[in-house]
Amino acid sequence: MSYGRYRDWLEEAVDDLEAARRLFEHGMWSKVCFFSHQAAEKALKALCIK
Repeated sequence: MSYGRYRDWLEEAVDDLEAARRLFEHGMWSKVCFFSHQAAEKALKALCIK
């Protein structure tokens, strides 16, 4: 895998984590869990392909 692909996954993870943070502010707990989980998966994928 290319370095650029790793960066793509990491950027997606950061975006999902930001979405979770914003949803947290509004008390949308199930969506916070979903986006946090997505962020963790994408960050792990970025680490694996790096």
